[in-house]
Amino acid sequence: MNAKENPMNAKENLIKPSVPCGQQPLRCFAKRVLAPFCVMCLLSLAVYCFKIPNPNMILITGLSVFTSLYGYAAGISCGAVMILYSMFFFSTGHDFVTYEPINLQKMGIILLGVVLNVLFIGHLKKVHTEAENQLIELNLALRTDNASLEQASAIDGLTGTRNRYAFRRDYLKYEGRDVHVMMFDLDNFKTTNDTYGHAIGDFALKSTGRFLREAFGDAYCYRYGGDEFVVICPDMPEGAFFEKLAQIRTQMHALSLDAQRVPATFSAGYVYGHAELSTDLRLMLRHADHNLYESKERGKDRFTGSAYSRTFAEELEKRMPSVREEDAAAAPF
Repeated sequence: MNAKENPMNAKENLIKPSVPCGQQPLRCFAKRVLAPFCVMCLLSLAVYCFKIPNPNMILITGLSVFTSLYGYAAGISCGAVMILYSMFFFSTGHDFVTYEPINLQKMGIILLGVVLNVLFIGHLKKVHTEAENQLIELNLALRTDNASLEQASAIDGLTGTRNRYAFRRDYLKYEGRDVHVMMFDLDNFKTTNDTYGHAIGDFALKSTGRFLREAFGDAYCYRYGGDEFVVICPDMPEGAFFEKLAQIRTQMHALSLDAQRVPATFSAGYVYGHAELSTDLRLMLRHADHNLYESKERGKDRFTGSAYSRTFAEELEKRMPSVREEDAAAAPF
């Protein structure tokens, strides 16, 4: 699976939890305690210098804002500034100690208001932060599960190759590229199943899928259905492609299970060329299918390749409607 396809690649434009304070204590302390403290000090100085009426309304706003942003630590820091300013403002002669009875009552109310604000808003911030972190964790888990499901939905469970759904979905990634397109199936597979049993047949299919993936890569091999496979391999020289097919043929001839020879051969047809137009890949499949039938007619256990000809493939399409027409119609090309 390439980077473009992988849902977890890039995974991701997903919001991630912030770095815990324990890992960056100085930065966290400056952000949550020192910065609010300094701002509150500046607010206190401003309301005093400009003689703003009812200054506690300004300070309680600052307290509420910083507590809602940064939680208990900021609330305690801001609350301390507000209480100190109130002590200075309401004390007789600004001595922080002596108060008239009415001002002492005001100090009690201010102290109670600060405590209640910090406790209540700090609790709301804590609940919000916990809920946000849980949501992030759930989103990460959901994204991981979706990636796993996406991967599972695109992989054939028996052979490990991609399935027909992935085949249709991947069409566009081959557009504008030099590709080998191959149709491939096992020879006399029904006879093998009937003679040796489905366990041997399944083993032959699994082995075929493994050989193809090892030779051409997981991203380019598809189980088309039954014992049929499709390989669409980009940017590979013709000589290298031919050698890989010859290697698979040798592996199939040597296939055995529990020291018992498994009779498994394949026939294949392929074309190579440039998928320049949006219809080229479909026509390449038609041309490769024609070459596969040539391999069958020549005695099986062989592969037939040729350069892609759009004109020839279009003629084939007119002459012989394909049994795979439904899939061609469903493709984006």
